Amino acid sequence: MKKLLVCALFAFCSVLAFGQRTIDENAKSSFMDRVYVGGGLGFSGGNNPYYGRYTYVGLYPILGYMVTNKFSVGSTITYQYYNYPDVGQSVTQYGISPFVRYNLGQMFLYSEYMILNSPTYDPNTPRKIYNRMLMGVGFRQPIGARGSINAMALYDVLYNPADRVFNSPWVFRVFFSF
Repeated sequence: MKKLLVCALFAFCSVLAFGQRTIDENAKSSFMDRVYVGGGLGFSGGNNPYYGRYTYVGLYPILGYMVTNKFSVGSTITYQYYNYPDVGQSVTQYGISPFVRYNLGQMFLYSEYMILNSPTYDPNTPRKIYNRMLMGVGFRQPIGARGSINAMALYDVLYNPADRVFNSPWVFRVFFSF
């Protein structure tokens, strides 16, 4: 069952993601020529020092705008689900993440500011807004005329382990774009 779920997630990810394309900066291009949509999925598991084993699933649709061929801006919508079977709890988080990306050939610099709404363990404050500033680098491997596999390594410069909402300051993403 797990293998089927992982295969379905990868297939869904490749269908969802539409990547950045190149525009002719000398020719007049319309607003819609510069807009791109995309997305990705996240799936992982591990051990949390507070709650034991966990499984994580995330959904990240993207809307972006190519200012130039090298520079783009946009936003990601975040939906994350964590399940902690050792303590019988699950957590749903959602938010928005404005981003900037600067392409350097196949490499790129990437930064996003995540605003995430998550449950707390304080009965007087059931949900709270958490902030995360992710910065890092990525690599784009082209596949065909428009497609590519993208990988990013990001670090949360605002990471605070006392918040207990994020398991690590490191975020690794791999996604397909077409």
